[in-house]
Amino acid sequence: MPIPMIPLLADFAIRLACGLALLLLVTPWRIVPPAFFRTHAQIILGLLVLAALDLSRTGVNAPAGVIIGAAVLGYFATITWGLGLVRLALPITVAIVLATGGILSVVSRDPRAATWTLTASGRLASAFLMGSTFTAMLLGHHYLTAPAMSIAPLRRFVKCMAWGLGIRAFVAGLSLWFWFNSPPGSSFSAGVSPLFLTIRWGMGFAGLALATVMTWKTVEIRSTQSATGILYIAVIFVLIGELTSLYSPAMG
Repeated sequence: MPIPMIPLLADFAIRLACGLALLLLVTPWRIVPPAFFRTHAQIILGLLVLAALDLSRTGVNAPAGVIIGAAVLGYFATITWGLGLVRLALPITVAIVLATGGILSVVSRDPRAATWTLTASGRLASAFLMGSTFTAMLLGHHYLTAPAMSIAPLRRFVKCMAWGLGIRAFVAGLSLWFWFNSPPGSSFSAGVSPLFLTIRWGMGFAGLALATVMTWKTVEIRSTQSATGILYIAVIFVLIGELTSLYSPAMG
């Protein structure tokens, strides 16, 4: 959904950073090697710096201050996760999730409570879906260097993908219904391109659903290389779907 308060690049980066941080919290650190957490935290840091730069460039100061603070936390998360200081890394990551999730909720505000709730839910669901898909793909790479690692973490993340896809599709369906029934002049009354709508639902939902099912099947037979290859395609689908959703509120 487009954000009137912050630019789209910052919006997208904050969503992805929020999702990655959230999924990092449910990653079993006793099973997954520390290198995965360090890499994950570095990606989060990069996304938050990108968002802060984009916000500062456009003069949006209040959200930029929060994101800069979250980026500083991301730097410390990189250090603490890399050193295996889990007791320090966990609360820092929780703070990043709260900061980014709070920004996504605040910038979704609308005079109508129902619209505010739907818009914020869409952004948070987008964060969870992208975070789970990217985390599953990144974890799949670690099975190449750690083939004896338990398959349980990857199975957990594929389940998160399925849940995230279901929630995201539900919210997008509600957004489409609001668009059909919204009065002129409301935030949901903007026009929708049939081409973009087809891409959104065809690749962003149907294609991603197929990739999720195929990944689950390969994970069940512990074919991690095949699962990682399919997850590459899933990442492409989720990127296309979520970027297309920025076109109009009716896209979800």
